[in-house]
Amino acid sequence: MTDNKINPSYLSKIPIFASLSNDELQEIINSPDNGYEEYEMKQAIIREEEIGDCMYVILEGTVEVSIKGSSGGREITIATLRAGDFFGEQSLLPGGTGRRNASVRAFHPSKLFRIDKKHVLLNIGGLDESEDVTVQMFQSGEQEVRDMLGKLRIFESLASSELDTYRSWTEVVTVGPGDFVVKEDEPGDHLFLVLEGIVEVFIIDEDGKINILARLKPGEYFGEQALMDDSSGERNAYVRTDNETRLIKIAKDYFKLALKRDSVLAMSLKKVGEAQKEEISKLEGK
Repeated sequence: MTDNKINPSYLSKIPIFASLSNDELQEIINSPDNGYEEYEMKQAIIREEEIGDCMYVILEGTVEVSIKGSSGGREITIATLRAGDFFGEQSLLPGGTGRRNASVRAFHPSKLFRIDKKHVLLNIGGLDESEDVTVQMFQSGEQEVRDMLGKLRIFESLASSELDTYRSWTEVVTVGPGDFVVKEDEPGDHLFLVLEGIVEVFIIDEDGKINILARLKPGEYFGEQALMDDSSGERNAYVRTDNETRLIKIAKDYFKLALKRDSVLAMSLKKVGEAQKEEISKLEGK
């Protein structure tokens, strides 16, 4: 791209803006809140754990995405993004911590288009400022959520009337491609069920190598081990999305209620946890 202008087609490929017309996309491009930024080789763009106030679309160049390893805080590169890719939107979405889940720096001299947070929030699912994001998400697939929960082995001990109250103890969240859902060693407060898309579970060994443990598809879940009574309460692996993914986020209390009622399930998950620890220890060289 040499004319210093972003084409609306760049923005239309981003799920958040995919439903907008060319005129609406052009309004975002022309807004004084947004604009072009250039970064030199190795220059930091965003840093892990800082508060996010914008997202970026890459127009020219290449950037590297990295996270801090669980031991020693060493930065580990997990992805390389190029022209047409985008990043930084995850920390702007409702229901999150608001903090960046990775660092990004320019690998080559790069030109980016910066989009302010308010333009992201105003265009999630075509919402306006008065609408409720959580309600919109449930209206788009209530029966789908209820049906999937009912088929899950974990919740077989719950009565149908208890499952019918799922709106009070679940939340549907959408996670962008390549974004983290959980990170190793952080506290765990929720169980996650894949509703749509694929997630990748992995650990990073002491040499900085990524070791894939599993790829989970719709109907499969993760995050339960940190919620077990005899666990440390911390996540034992990283989980990130392969593409745009919808997840059912399930409150810890309802998971623990199901375990108390179902001793067979509790014992089975305990054995799964022990096998996971053994596999992770081998991969990490411990």
